[in-house]
Amino acid sequence: MKEINELENAEEIFKLTNSWEEKGIEKGIEKGKRAEKRKIALEMLKEGSSVDFVAKVTKLDIDEIEEMKVQLKEQ
Repeated sequence: MKEINELENAEEIFKLTNSWEEKGIEKGIEKGKRAEKRKIALEMLKEGSSVDFVAKVTKLDIDEIEEMKVQLKEQ
């Protein structure tokens, strides 16, 4: 770490590292949100909601919801 601090562009290196970390955190948050939307969609389908309604509420793609509906029927 001491060696990095002595480099001319040390500040840029630290910003780059922080940028990667922030992007990773953002990606993780988005992944969690998507998983929660899918969980909600699945519960709505189990309760008999239409694919169109589930798509409207969750903002998930209709094709993805239809695939989830098929998987439910296969269980």
